This record gives sequence, structure tokens and C-alpha cells, in this order.
Amino acid sequence: MSQPPAVRQPIPVGKYFLERKKISEQQLDLALKHRAEFGLKLGQSLVELGFVTEADMVEALRHQARFPCIHLTRGLVSSHVANKLGEEVSRRLRVLGLNQIAGHTTVALEDPSDVQALEELAHILATRIFPVYAEPSAIMANLDLVFGQPKKARAVPKPAPKAPIAPIALVAPAAPAPAGTLLRRVVPQAGAKKNVLTLVGEPQASVQVTESEAVPDERAVVERVRGFLQDAFAQNACDIHLEARRADTIIRFRVDGALREHSRLSSAWAGQTIACLKALAKIDLKSDEEHGAEPGAGHDGKHEVEPASGAGAPTTEGSIPFVFKDEQLELRVAITPSLHGESLVLHVVRNDPHRRSLRELGLGNEQLVQLEEALSARGGLFLVSGPPGSGRKTTLHALLAHLDAPHKKLIALEERVEREHEHVLHVKLDPHTSPAAGLRALLAQDPDVLLANEIDGRETAHVLFEAARSGRGVLSALRVSGAVETLTGLAHLGIEPYLLADTLRCVVAQRLVRCVCPDCRAPIVPDEGLRTLLGFAKDGSAFFEGEGCEACHGSGYRGRIALFEVLRITPALRHELEKGGEGVALARAARADGFITLREHGLFHARAGQTTLHEVLAATPRA
Repeated sequence: MSQPPAVRQPIPVGKYFLERKKISEQQLDLALKHRAEFGLKLGQSLVELGFVTEADMVEALRHQARFPCIHLTRGLVSSHVANKLGEEVSRRLRVLGLNQIAGHTTVALEDPSDVQALEELAHILATRIFPVYAEPSAIMANLDLVFGQPKKARAVPKPAPKAPIAPIALVAPAAPAPAGTLLRRVVPQAGAKKNVLTLVGEPQASVQVTESEAVPDERAVVERVRGFLQDAFAQNACDIHLEARRADTIIRFRVDGALREHSRLSSAWAGQTIACLKALAKIDLKSDEEHGAEPGAGHDGKHEVEPASGAGAPTTEGSIPFVFKDEQLELRVAITPSLHGESLVLHVVRNDPHRRSLRELGLGNEQLVQLEEALSARGGLFLVSGPPGSGRKTTLHALLAHLDAPHKKLIALEERVEREHEHVLHVKLDPHTSPAAGLRALLAQDPDVLLANEIDGRETAHVLFEAARSGRGVLSALRVSGAVETLTGLAHLGIEPYLLADTLRCVVAQRLVRCVCPDCRAPIVPDEGLRTLLGFAKDGSAFFEGEGCEACHGSGYRGRIALFEVLRITPALRHELEKGGEGVALARAARADGFITLREHGLFHARAGQTTLHEVLAATPRA
């Protein structure tokens, strides 16, 4: 009987990380225990626990074991070789056959040092094995492309060695525990990095769950939470919605401003999932227990949550700090009761150390020149307008950074401090203090530049105008649709025409639109109806739309860009303001000075192939 071909004997990675002081002896011991408990490879456990990153693993494999590391795409996979290995073996070992040349089969593995797996592969294929490393998520995604999605049972998200989410050790119960015990099962993980959380659950590919289970296993619940959170982060979602419906709970991600469905949870899963998120956010669950409900109950029909009435139901809030791929993040959790149970919104706050300058915002060349000229004047009010989620805060902080200078004192008053500047005095608004009162108090601190997060009413508007009139530079935002509309909006807040004309320097209005996916964009010819709605004639310009691909999750869009209006208060416009001019007269004066509207800026980006005409139409009012 012939022996299977010999395989290479790779070198383990534990010593590699110890020698380079990437991990401590204590962390290695924890990883070894975790590996034994959950049946993982050592590298998987190190990544799962947050002690090393996936990039660290790549370097370890390159330097310690000299394994090739590839970026796995569908074009590298031979269906013949993959099918020869078979779906059952491929999914069980989490490997993918790539090609077969001169008696050697190249196989992608998440752990090329797994000697037993290599020997089994060599025996099945009767060839020598050339192991290469590929990201586990890429292996699983390509397995689904080759063999299709598993049909019989929906697997709990696999333990791809992605960077951990948020530090938690889960003590597995001998039998499924009720939802209320999940909070008590969550305990701090010894030896983990400070202020970093890791969700540790049952990671084996053989663990399968179905939505029909009445009481899901706790470890499977944590794996499910880990799975959809990591998917959301990988897709760059800004919000994660868990919405209670009559039959189930739907999970949706807001990506590039649009919601897309990710998955659905049955009643039993929804209660456990909500309890897990409450535990991570350290939200007090006593109110649930006082009403005789398990934490997260109210979705199974036994503890129906009364629908809100009047001004709306109270919302419970908390937060979960964590690290994803070496990036410090925070999940802000807002929970509210609805007709069929509790619904959650998880808002992702990214601590981006790179603050955009004015030149990086995406302003047109003429708009940038106008804005910089306005900012060169001493004092005055600068406003940024647009709806929530339009990027106003990013623009405000770019303006603040532009005005920063060693001889100036800058103060920023905000409800939440998300962007910190080194030379700015950041002040968090007391929730029991009105913005106007807070601003008055800060004026005693003798600022040269003052930033207020938003004008929330007449009192705040008057305080800011008086501050700007005294020679200070003042930055703030207003929720109106456009730059010209900002002028009429201020008049409605009771700002006198003379004060408006004398104090206001510039208004920036903005919107965010989705970008065409560069991987699947294709030229289109807009029909006459669309051109009419957008107000332009056929001019031979090329326009593009995305057809939908894996990179954009079938949406045709990837990323967003900003559209801008920059309205500088010129002498002609100041004259109209002093006369108390209305919207039409103000718009006419602005156009005479070269004012570019949001729609015109959007059509410029559409002609450049950066966004679609439908996005421009949806985001901009017609001038």
C-alpha cells in the first residue's frame, strides 16, 4: 500500500510572537487554554483573544514558517481542484483547493502549520501539498462561491480570525441557559489588553444552529452577535439596526446612507441577542426584571411591550468600546420599546486620527477660493447647513482647524466630543444646561474663535450673532436645506437684517451622495425624463451607474462624496440683506456673484463618473 506523499513540517507561531514581545507568557497560556477548550489552532486563539492581529499572523507565517500569503479571489480558484477535494472536507478543514501543477496541489488554509490537515489533504488528493495562507473570511466566501450557500442549516458565523470586537470570556453552561443568565455569564477576561473587548464563543465550524431552536446556546448567541458586528464593521456601516417585527427581528446595516438587510432573528434568538448587547453596553436590566420579563424579553408574545403614546417611548442608552483591526471604535446603543418588542440602534463611532483639511473636503476650486477668502477676514459668523448625517460636523472641524493659530484661543462647545484638536479647549455641554447659557459662560473665557455644535433656537442664534459682532470668529451649524435658505431661516429666528448683513461672513451647505462602485461601473445614457428633472439638455456627457458586484454587496455604490454650496456674503448680497430681501432676490444676487448650487456641483461629479444622476436628483433641490 503506497504511502501518501510527504508534507512539509511548518514551524509553530507561539515562539515567534514571544521572541518579538508581541505577546506575554500569560497571554500565551490563556491562548493555549482557549485553544484546548474550543478546539482552535493557536494562531486562531491569539487573534480571537485580541493578543495579535491578522496582519501579525501574516508576518509570522512569512518570517517564521516562510509560507506564501495570498489575497484570495475567485480568479485564483480552479473549480476542478476544489471539487476534487469536496465540499465536506473543505468546510470541515476550512481549506480551498486552488490549482494542481506537476504533482503538487496548492491549497489555501487559514493555518498552513496544521500538520494533521496537510496530511489528510495529501492522502485525499494523492499529491504533494503546497500550503498557502489566505484570510479565513476570504476562504469561506470563496467556498460559498464554489459550492453555494449551505442549505440545511444556517451556520453560526465562523470564527474567522478577524480583529476582536469588544474583552469578554464566556463560561459555557452544561445545558442551554435562560436568556436572563447571559448577563451573569459575562465576566472580564484576565490578561486582555486594557479597554479592549473580545467576544469568545463556540467557534467550531461544526456548530450549527437553526432559527427554530426555542432556547439557543449562549455561546452560539455570542457567536451570532460577533458575526453580524464584524460584518457591519467590514462593510463600514455607520449604524446597525435590530428591528422587532411580528414574526422575527430584522438586522439591517446603514452603509453609505442606505439601509441594507443583513439577516433575521427568530423570537428566541432576539431575546438572547438583545440581552447580550445590553450586557456589553452595561445597560441596567432591572426594569426588565421588575416587569417579570427576562432581559431582552417582550418579543416572544409573553411579555408584550406596550406601544408608545404621546411624545414617544423612553429610550435607554449605553455604549460599547472596542477595537476592530487596530482601530479604536465605540458602539452607542439606543434601545426603545416597540409594538412587538425591544428595538435597538447601534451607532458606530470611529476615532479617526486623520482630520480632513478644507482642501480634502471635496470643494470645487472656485468654492475653496471663496471660502478661504471669507475665512481670512477677522471675526464674523460662519455657518454650515444641511440635514443630520450630511457631514456638517466634519466641515465644522475643518473650519476650526483652518482658523487655528498659536496666537489665538479656540473653544469648542459640543454635546459629545468626538474630534479632539490639540490647541482647542474642548468643553462638553452639561445636559442640564442650555446651549445658550453654556455659550454665555464660555464668552467669559475670552475666546478668539468659538465653535457651537448647532443653532437650536432663537436664544442660541442671538448669543452667537452678538459674539460674532464683537469681533470673534464663530462657527456653528443649522438644519436647513441650502445656503440661501439659511439666510431666510435666520430671519425667521428673529435676527435683524442689519445684524445679519453686518455679521454673517459665509454659509456652506452640503449633502452626501453615494459613489459609483469602481469595480462594476458601466456607462449609461440618461433618458429624457431624467434629464428634464435634473434641468440639463443632452450634451454628449458620459454618465455611469454600478451594475452590482461582490465588492459593493450588489448595491452598485461604494463610499460617499460631499456636494457643496459656498455662499460668501458679497457687497451685492449684503445690500439685499440690509433691505430685508426675500429668497428669490437673495438667490438672484448670489447667482450674479458666481454662486454654484448643490445640483450643479452634483452634476459636475456625475459627469466625472463619481456618482449617479439618480443620487444627484435625490439629494439636491432644484435651483
